[in-house]
Amino acid sequence: MVKPSKSPRLLMLIMGASFLLNLAFNIYRSVFQNFAVQAIGITEVQYGWLEGMREVPGLVCMGLVFLLSFMKDERLYAASIGMTGLGIGLYASAHTYPALIVATMVQSTGFHLYSVMQDSMVIKSVTQGERAGQLGRINSVSAAATLLGVGVVAVSSLWVSFRPYFIIAGVFGILGGIFALSIKPGDSGRKAGFVFNWRYRSYYILTLLQGARRHIVLTFASFALVKLYGASVTTMSVLLAIHSALSIWTRPMIGRIIDRMGEQRALSLNYIIVAAVFAAYAFVRQPWIIYALFILDNVMSGFDIAVSTHAGRIIPRAQLSSSIATGTTINHIFGVLVPIVGGLLWAWFGPTIPFLMGVGIVLIAMIYSWNLDARTAGLAVQADAEAAASPANSV
Repeated sequence: MVKPSKSPRLLMLIMGASFLLNLAFNIYRSVFQNFAVQAIGITEVQYGWLEGMREVPGLVCMGLVFLLSFMKDERLYAASIGMTGLGIGLYASAHTYPALIVATMVQSTGFHLYSVMQDSMVIKSVTQGERAGQLGRINSVSAAATLLGVGVVAVSSLWVSFRPYFIIAGVFGILGGIFALSIKPGDSGRKAGFVFNWRYRSYYILTLLQGARRHIVLTFASFALVKLYGASVTTMSVLLAIHSALSIWTRPMIGRIIDRMGEQRALSLNYIIVAAVFAAYAFVRQPWIIYALFILDNVMSGFDIAVSTHAGRIIPRAQLSSSIATGTTINHIFGVLVPIVGGLLWAWFGPTIPFLMGVGIVLIAMIYSWNLDARTAGLAVQADAEAAASPANSV
């Protein structure tokens, strides 16, 4: 077990680094689409390819972690944050479409590695009953950074051009990487190199279904708000701000719910609500109801923590980083397929079908989660025994 004296320090450092990274990321995200269209002049086809390439680092994340297995988790975490900041900063000097692609690939590679390493480090560094709660607190800090980033752009966009935002955001990201260097190597235990073990298939299946649900929201929910209901940039910014403000409060609460209820019951509850939200997307045509559902759906994404804590329950600490990287790769299989298939279905049959596809995916996930505890009980016991016997856990 991790010594209590080190876990609070480690978590505080992770919170600080996460705040700086998410502040940088959300300043960048608030202006990127307008920058790409208005400053670079990319076409819809180019934008589609750019978004597809953005997901490639997630698709090969398992291989990236394997290639970088010579680095301690803590150093890879710091490097990933700095790399994200560097990629964001590169947008400031991008004047052509190829330069935009280069900046996007650097930024996306760093951000995907950051996502893997952060969850792994937190899960390995706290006891099982605290994992979801701690991830919820860190997500709450990230939501506060999101709100601040959106607010900075909202109050200054009338007199600040695009490129200074990328410079400022890049500096914040690089500072986050420097701040993360304060985490001592070995504080969160060791990692394995390449891990793909069919014994952990419950995690792989859940993360695959999670990826499908996530990308339906990312691709079609926002698009529906703009395409079907004429939501303006201001409206979308307000919805994002409301979601971020609510997440500051709801993410720790969701974490505590998962710790109390366990992953099986928490995921089942989540999937029931999300299935109803997707069904409403498919059939409701009242804009204010859809806006409320958009906020609710984003709040419910906080239950994704349960998939990470389930991984921590069944996978030994030494294999956790690489296993989560494998899960990220699997997650992004649907990250590539869902937008393509859903877009074709939308074009052929209208906007109802992609959301009904989402209902089906969520119901499959709900049914699969019903017997999760019984299905993985043996693995959980084995993971606990390996954790107790491992010297890496006495750091």
